[in-house]
Amino acid sequence: MLLQARALQIPKSDGQSPLPGPIELSINAGDRITLTGNSGSGKSTLLRCLAMLDARATGGIHYKNNAIAGEKVPAYRRAVVYVAQSPARFPMNVDESLRRAFSFSSSTNTFDQELAYSLLEQLKLPKAILRRPLNQVSGGEAQRVALIRALLLEPTILLLDEITSALDAETEACVVETLARWFDVGDRAGIAVTHGADIWGNASNRRIIIKDGQAIEETRP
Repeated sequence: MLLQARALQIPKSDGQSPLPGPIELSINAGDRITLTGNSGSGKSTLLRCLAMLDARATGGIHYKNNAIAGEKVPAYRRAVVYVAQSPARFPMNVDESLRRAFSFSSSTNTFDQELAYSLLEQLKLPKAILRRPLNQVSGGEAQRVALIRALLLEPTILLLDEITSALDAETEACVVETLARWFDVGDRAGIAVTHGADIWGNASNRRIIIKDGQAIEETRP
């Protein structure tokens, strides 16, 4: 088992909670999980909690049988990476944004320029985009840049939050192919909220529905 979430939830505030829970969820190597649920059901919140990006969350996260807390969190966030539907637009150009994660003292990886160029090509982005400020790229370009930034970290688990919502069908297919290649290396897994086509290229092996604050797994044949 790669990851296990235990009693994950966000306590009520003003009588409400974006993730009532408690949610129990396990992720195994090779899992390609599709996460569904009504608008506002907590899908994005669950992904952010799994990435340990929501300080309100309670419960526990175990990664490769190790409880994650304190000084273990930065390394965990490089291994379990959340990619947002609407990525943050930092005041820097695209190249600087791709390198940013490697500038932190906690980083153990080095920036791979050739891999960055390869991912740009796979996702139909020109090298010239590297010089453009993040606030001057389109929504679809920003989504692909965010995916490249995540893949450069060589994560074990990807948490994908409608990352192709601004893409046309042809470009979305490039994302599907890129993710399929990513899965070919090592013991990896992913959870994806999608707005249309299966981001896992019809290879999804699990479907989890968020309903009434609970994660309900739908059995696949």
